Amino acid sequence: LKAVMASDFAIPRFRYLEKLLLVHGHWCYSRLANMVLYFFYKNAMFVALLFWYQFYCGFSGSSMVDQWYLIFFNLLFSSLPQLITGVLDKDVPAEVLIAVPQLYKSGQNMEAYQPHMFWMNMIDALYQSLVCFFIPYFTYYDSEVDVFSWGTPVTTIALFTIILHLAIETKTWTFIHWSSCIFSILLFFFVALVYNASCPVCHPPSNPYWTMERLMGDPMFYFTCIISPVVALLPRFLYRTLQGTLFPTQLQLGRQLSKLPPEIRTQLLTKLNVKESNRQTQPFANSFSPSLGSNAGDSYKANHQSTPSPASPQTAESLFQGHAKAEHPAARQTAAASPRGAVLYEENKLPSSAGSLERSVGFHEAGHGASEVESLPVGAAFPWSSAVDQADLGLLR
Repeated sequence: LKAVMASDFAIPRFRYLEKLLLVHGHWCYSRLANMVLYFFYKNAMFVALLFWYQFYCGFSGSSMVDQWYLIFFNLLFSSLPQLITGVLDKDVPAEVLIAVPQLYKSGQNMEAYQPHMFWMNMIDALYQSLVCFFIPYFTYYDSEVDVFSWGTPVTTIALFTIILHLAIETKTWTFIHWSSCIFSILLFFFVALVYNASCPVCHPPSNPYWTMERLMGDPMFYFTCIISPVVALLPRFLYRTLQGTLFPTQLQLGRQLSKLPPEIRTQLLTKLNVKESNRQTQPFANSFSPSLGSNAGDSYKANHQSTPSPASPQTAESLFQGHAKAEHPAARQTAAASPRGAVLYEENKLPSSAGSLERSVGFHEAGHGASEVESLPVGAAFPWSSAVDQADLGLLR
C-alpha cells in the first residue's frame, strides 16, 4: 500500500499495462508536444505585433492595443480552447493504437517534437504577425481613426488567427472543442463592447470609448477580420493538406484508417495481418534465438526415444516445455515479454473464425508450446503499402 501511495502510477492488473502505454502514454506525449509548440507560437505571434508597432512609434514602448486587452488576451480570450485541446485531444483513436502497436514507436522517436518543428512554428508566427499587423495598417492608412480604433482590429484578427491555428492542429473535434472556441470569441466581443461603452475618459486624448461599437458598424472591419486570418493561415493549411496527402506519416494513416466504417476497417486490418503473416515462416523459437528451434527439437527427440512407452500428448508437451525452459530461460523470458498486440490483431475486434488469423496469434497463455508467431516486431513500420492505397487515405479524400 505504501509503494502504491508513493508511486506516480499504479495499476491493479498487468493486463492494464498495454492500454496504459500504447494508448494513454501515446496520447500524453502527443498532447504535451503539441501544446508546447503551440504555446511558443502563440506568445511569439502576439508579442511580434507589438514589436512591429515600435517602428512607427519611435521605439517608445507604447502599444496600439488597449492595456486591458493585453491583460485579458492570454488570461481569458485565448486560454480555454488550448486547455481543452491539451486535455482532450486524441491524435489516433484507442482501438487503432491497440490494433497497431507499431504507432507507439513515434513517441520513442520523438516525432511530435523536433527542433525543426520549433523553428517552423517560430517562422510561421513571424509571418502571421506580419499579416495581422500590416493588412489592418494599410486598410486604415491615411484615415482619421485613432490608435485604438486601429489597434482593436489588430487584436481581433490576432485572436481569430490564433484560434483557427489551433483548429488546424486539433485532431479530435467534440462539442466541447467547438463550444470553447465559440465561447472565447463571444467573450472577447462582450468584454470589448461593455468596456468601450463604460470608459469615456480612460486614456486621454485617445480613449477607447465606443470604439468597438463604431467598428462593428463599419463593413471594412468585417472584411479585414475575414481576409487577414485566411492569408495568415493559408501556408500552414496548405502544408498540412499536401503533407498529409502526399507524404503521410504512420499516425496520419492510422487516423484516416479510423474514419473508415467498422466493417472495412476490420477487413483491412485482417488483410494486412494475413499478408504480413505469410511473409514470416520462422518458428516461434527461431524468431528469438537461431539455435533454439533445433536444440528444442533435439531435446524432444531424445526425451521421446528414452521413454519406454509412448507418452500422452500432454506428457510430451510438458517434457518439451520443461527441457526448453531449462536450456533457454532467457529466450523464454523474451517470449513471455513479447507484447500481445504485436500481431496487429485484437481479440475483441477481429473475427475469430478466420483460420489464418488464428495461426498468426502465436503465443497463447493456455500453453500451446512452440507455435509459430507470424507478426511484425513492435519497432517495425506498419506495412500500409502492402494492402492499402495511400491515396485513398489522403486528407484531400
